Amino acid sequence: MEEKAFQVRSLICSSERDGRATGGSDALAPPTLAPARPRGTMSCFPSESSTLLLLLTFMHLILTDASTEQPASEVTYAVSGVPPPPLLSIETLPTARTTAPAVEARTEQPKKLLGYIFDTHMNMKHHHHDHRWGPHFEEVSNSTNMTLKIGSTATMNCRISLLQDKTVSWVRRKDGRELELLTVGLHTYTGDSRYTVEFQYPNNWRLQIKYANKRDEGTYECQISTHPPRVIRVHLHIKAPQVQIVDEHGRPIFEKYYKADSTIQLACFVRHVSMVSSVVLWSHGNNTLNYDVSRGGISVKTELMDEGANSSLAVARAEKGDSGNYTCSISATEAATVAVHVLNGENPAELHHGSGGIRGHHKPMALVLMVVLNLQGLR
Repeated sequence: MEEKAFQVRSLICSSERDGRATGGSDALAPPTLAPARPRGTMSCFPSESSTLLLLLTFMHLILTDASTEQPASEVTYAVSGVPPPPLLSIETLPTARTTAPAVEARTEQPKKLLGYIFDTHMNMKHHHHDHRWGPHFEEVSNSTNMTLKIGSTATMNCRISLLQDKTVSWVRRKDGRELELLTVGLHTYTGDSRYTVEFQYPNNWRLQIKYANKRDEGTYECQISTHPPRVIRVHLHIKAPQVQIVDEHGRPIFEKYYKADSTIQLACFVRHVSMVSSVVLWSHGNNTLNYDVSRGGISVKTELMDEGANSSLAVARAEKGDSGNYTCSISATEAATVAVHVLNGENPAELHHGSGGIRGHHKPMALVLMVVLNLQGLR
């Protein structure tokens, strides 16, 4: 086997020397095999193309020598290319199942090598189309939920690796079906100026929605322009502000009674909205009480927090004219209203929610007293 390998290499070297000497004019002439000589005396170094031909021819010799003795002329034709040797045809490879055990052992190793080469090639083709070698998202999940307070900024990340020549788009899905195009690349296609897209190095195509409100709720998709498109989704939920006028136990109330000359005291809780730079307004009818200096005896105290606000209103020396609707509001649409009644000598039975000196737990006694007085009148 070593002798044949040496002959093949000698053949290629002599072919290259003959080609350089004649300018390549007789490159197609079939070369002859050089006589065998010790390996140490060879000084030829084949080129890359010749080296590849050497390897293929040598493997062909190993396979064919195992099944049948091939004449040296066939080796010559295999090197020269006339006729083409059946080297890479899987169907022409000898099975060597009918040969002796020694021959079968000699053919097994080259066949395994060829199988390894073809298997590696197929695996490389498979991995070329694998998602890890193309554009893919770095996010762990392809669907996330985001809950924000109204008025805050929604920031949705879309980190993509190996984007290559593909394009990134943001769309909004309405009612689970209709799609609204928001951005393509760094260009915005929505008329709402609160929506912007920015590229954060190295691979984050980030969508931002400023002053998010209830109308911004929905599903947002970041898409890569592959076929089919690759998508991650962000489900945005907006917490609407909660504004309530409450009693001393923190329960919402909608109506309250006071005796004349008592102090009207109301409390308002605001939740699920940042109130650090906002204000809570109290009004009586169309009159704003926060800045009212005409009546006197009005006090408004407000504690602003990142999670909301606590506000209280006090109106001293209540009189009949102080009856009416009192409203606590943080905007034109977010407000709570309570109806206040100031009583001046009316029957205690009319105090449905006692305050200002007559408490709710006295209402049953007042009803009993009224019944007793009516029975005495009938006598």
